[in-house]
Amino acid sequence: MPDQFTVRIEFVDNDPTRPDPAGVSACADQILTDLRRRGIEPYPVYTGAMGGDVYEIVRQLAESAAANKEVLLALINGVVAPIVSVLAQRLKAKDRPSEAQHTVIVIVEGAQAEVIDPDISAEELLRRLLVSDPQLAERVSPATKPVVQVRVAGYKKR
Repeated sequence: MPDQFTVRIEFVDNDPTRPDPAGVSACADQILTDLRRRGIEPYPVYTGAMGGDVYEIVRQLAESAAANKEVLLALINGVVAPIVSVLAQRLKAKDRPSEAQHTVIVIVEGAQAEVIDPDISAEELLRRLLVSDPQLAERVSPATKPVVQVRVAGYKKR
C-alpha cells in the first residue's frame, strides 16, 4: 500500500515586528482559492498559536519510491513543486514594484530554498535544496513533512 506524506503550508508575516494579520489572511485566502481551483485541497491545521495560517495537503507516495532519493524526488515532483508554482505565480501577479515582495520558502528537513520564479522546475527546486544541504537525500523518508512557507509582506500604511 502506498505511503501518505504531508506538505505543510504556513502563511506568516515577513516582518514579525510589524504584523499584518489581515494582510496574511487575505493573501492566504487568495492562494488557497488558487490551489483548490487546481485540484489541490489544503486542510486547516490548528496550531494553538495566534496569527498566521497553517494548512496541510496530504498525498499518496508511490509504492516504488522506497529509497530515500526516490522519496525526495517524489516529494518535490509530486506535490511541493506544483504548490510552489501556484504560490509564486499568485504572488508575482499581485506584487507591485512599489510594494514589498512576498517570499516563498521551501523547507525540507532543515534545507531551505527560496522561490521567486513561478516557472521553477521540480529539478531546479531539488537542486537548490541539495545545494543548501548535500546530505538531504539521506535523511528524507516517507515520514518527512516538507514545509512551504509564505512570508507575507505587510502593506504600507499611508
